[in-house]
Amino acid sequence: MFRFWTKQKKSKERATAIHPKYKKLIEKIADIDGKSLYQFKNLLDMPHARFNHVSRFSTEFNMRLDAITLRESINECEGALNGSSPNLTKAIQILMILKEQINSIISIDGSYRLASCVYFWKDEDLNDYDFEVGDEKIKLFKKMSFDDFFLSQPMNSFLPQMTLLTEDLRISLESERQRKKLLSLILKNKPLIAAEKIT
Repeated sequence: MFRFWTKQKKSKERATAIHPKYKKLIEKIADIDGKSLYQFKNLLDMPHARFNHVSRFSTEFNMRLDAITLRESINECEGALNGSSPNLTKAIQILMILKEQINSIISIDGSYRLASCVYFWKDEDLNDYDFEVGDEKIKLFKKMSFDDFFLSQPMNSFLPQMTLLTEDLRISLESERQRKKLLSLILKNKPLIAAEKIT
C-alpha cells in the first residue's frame, strides 16, 4: 500500500512586538487603557504587507481623502454627467465637497487610520494590518483628548508643520463630518434640505 504525503501549507508565523526578528527594531511609545503601544523606530523595518497599508493610509492622509470615497465620488460624477439626462448640479456638488476636503488643513479621520497602522499592541500580528484591530484602536484614540493625541509626540510628527490649536482641530473635525454627511447624502441620491445645500 502506498502512502501519499501531501505538503501542508505552512501557516505564517505571527510576528508580534516581542518576536526576536523585530524586538530590537521597535520602541514603546505610550500606554493607552492599560495596554502598551509600540512603533517601529524605522518604518522601513516593518513587514512588507503592513508597510503597504502605511503607504496607502499616508497617501490618503496627505490627500485628506480616502481612496474608497474618491472612487465612489468619481463614479457618481461620471454617472451624473454621462446619463441620458445629465445631472450637472450633482456633479458640481460632489466636486465642491471634494475640493473643500482636499484643501482642508488636516483629515482627522485619516490621522486616526494612519496611527492605527503605524502604532501597534504588543501582541498584534505585524505581518499585515487587521482592520478590526485598527478600528478598536481608533475607538481608543477617539477617547483621548485632542491635545494628548494630536498635539503631543509621536502623532505630531505626521501633522503639518504648523501650530495647531485644539480649537482648530475641533473645527476641522466638525467640518470634515459635515462634508462627509453631505457627500454621503449626494452619493445615495437623497435630497439635501435647504440648510445643507452647497452654495
